[in-house]
Amino acid sequence: MTSHPGRMRVVTSTLEAAEQILTDWPVEEVESLSAAKYALLACLEGNRSPGAARFAFIQAAREAGNYVDEPVRGPPTGKSFRWHKGKPRRV
Repeated sequence: MTSHPGRMRVVTSTLEAAEQILTDWPVEEVESLSAAKYALLACLEGNRSPGAARFAFIQAAREAGNYVDEPVRGPPTGKSFRWHKGKPRRV
C-alpha cells in the first residue's frame, strides 16, 4: 500500500499501520478509514487488541482499493486459542 502505483509496501506492526494510514493513505475520509484510525490508535494505547486493529486496517485498505495479500478472516472473537485440545498433562 503506497501512493506510488505499482509498488507494494509490507506493513508488519501496529505502529507501521498507523503511520501508513495517517500519512500516506490514497483516499478521502470514509467510515472504514475512521474506524481503522480509531482502532490503531486505541491499540497503541493498549485499549484494543492488535487483532481488532489489524482487521480494521485490512478492511480500510480493501475499501481504498489496495491489494491485500491476506486470507479472508472474520473479525476477532476475543476467545483465546488452545493449541492442545487434549487434557493437560499431570506432572
